[in-house]
Amino acid sequence: MLDVNPTGRRRISGAHGRFMRQIVSRRRAGVATGILALAAIMLGAWPLHVLHIEDMQRPRTVFLQPVRPGDQVSIGFLHSVEHCRVWDHLTIGPDFELVVTATEFAESRTGLPYAAFGEEVFERRGDHFQIGNMQRPVPEIYQWVDARYENTLRINGGEDIHLASLAGNTLLHMRIDRMPVARWGWLNAKLHWQHRSS
Repeated sequence: MLDVNPTGRRRISGAHGRFMRQIVSRRRAGVATGILALAAIMLGAWPLHVLHIEDMQRPRTVFLQPVRPGDQVSIGFLHSVEHCRVWDHLTIGPDFELVVTATEFAESRTGLPYAAFGEEVFERRGDHFQIGNMQRPVPEIYQWVDARYENTLRINGGEDIHLASLAGNTLLHMRIDRMPVARWGWLNAKLHWQHRSS
């Protein structure tokens, strides 16, 4: 049955009208669902660069942090012989590479830096020494971590992360990885589950 509404348009009423509106509504829902699924797939495939730390003794991810060029990463520890604090300062380069820019240490003795090379600058800064103006690319870092040596990670001057708290006393592998957002989300979920169950 046809009816005329106040706008002058003809509309279908009755059971046939409801049926047609349901078909149109389902088509719209299907198109919207398809668009959302496509957006989720595209977002999930979007590349992300992360500071990725793995426990090498029990191969598993223990830390993930998205990074971008210019981010600052500092790695600190107590020197095993001289028992003084050492900080290595790195930056994330324009191509997402780790670059050592400076190192700080309280003593310049056994197993510690003693000179600057090339354009680097060796100087005393109050109660410690620093070698600055370094531009040493480092593709990856392997570091033995032990709670006795207070191995520490600091990103962009934020809160200290005690590396031994991530996986215990072990060998850690640190690097910048490029991964899809979906993989990053999956690894983050696994990390969250690991921390809840430990």
